[in-house]
Amino acid sequence: MIAKKKQEINSNDHPLLKNMIQIPEYLNLERAQECLNDLNYYREEIRALFRSGQIDLSNMAKTEETYLYIINKIKTLLSSTPQITEELQDAIDNMADIYHGNFSLFQSLPDVWAIDQIHPIAPLQKHNKRPNRRVILNDITCDSDGIINKFVLKDGISNTLPLHDIRDDEDYFLGVFYIGAYQETLGDLHNLFGDTNVATIKLKENGGFQLLHEQEGDTISEVLTYVEYEPKNIINRFKHIVEDAVRSRDLSLSERKKITQSFKDSISGYTYFEK
Repeated sequence: MIAKKKQEINSNDHPLLKNMIQIPEYLNLERAQECLNDLNYYREEIRALFRSGQIDLSNMAKTEETYLYIINKIKTLLSSTPQITEELQDAIDNMADIYHGNFSLFQSLPDVWAIDQIHPIAPLQKHNKRPNRRVILNDITCDSDGIINKFVLKDGISNTLPLHDIRDDEDYFLGVFYIGAYQETLGDLHNLFGDTNVATIKLKENGGFQLLHEQEGDTISEVLTYVEYEPKNIINRFKHIVEDAVRSRDLSLSERKKITQSFKDSISGYTYFEK
């Protein structure tokens, strides 16, 4: 979560919260470490007061919103210069945003998890804009190991990847390079996401490209058959549940049709997120 709205001081705010809100007034590169220390101190003190019942929920919520707002201002400030201390660099790494990607690490990049293999990763757009976020990547599976937190940059290995803000009305694509068929072969089905869409392209001398081959990834029904479930039986069982709901007047006839069709479309669709 990124808090973009500055909190205003009011009479009901605790003195520690008022001090916290005022940190941006003296935030600059020379005092960045001081501001970070102050920010962490005020939040921990306020949290302790909240746990002991001396601060109400509204003050606690405003504290967390203020923390997010100021921490992002500090990160933006520090991203504008490479001349920062090792202590501050470690602090930036610990403040990394988590970007959730529409992929399965275990299916597409198993060696990243298994042997700490590092692949070059870079955004595929906004190359004319300076990245303003320090990020680690998380996949959409339910496994906490589905994470990438080591990246190769021009200066060596980093715990975070510089990326851009993500807007609600746009897609943001990343490329992972030097993967090849070896990673594709190693991928397994332990999280039931299956194969991704694959495209083979040829780069042209004029800077363009030619699409040589395109292969669609697995559908939900295909993956279910891999683990010995029959999609037709699943659909029929779902129909029985819907019919019972109609008979008990929990669903109307029009709702029955819409829900049943939606379920059929889903089970025949892609295993990864689709708009």
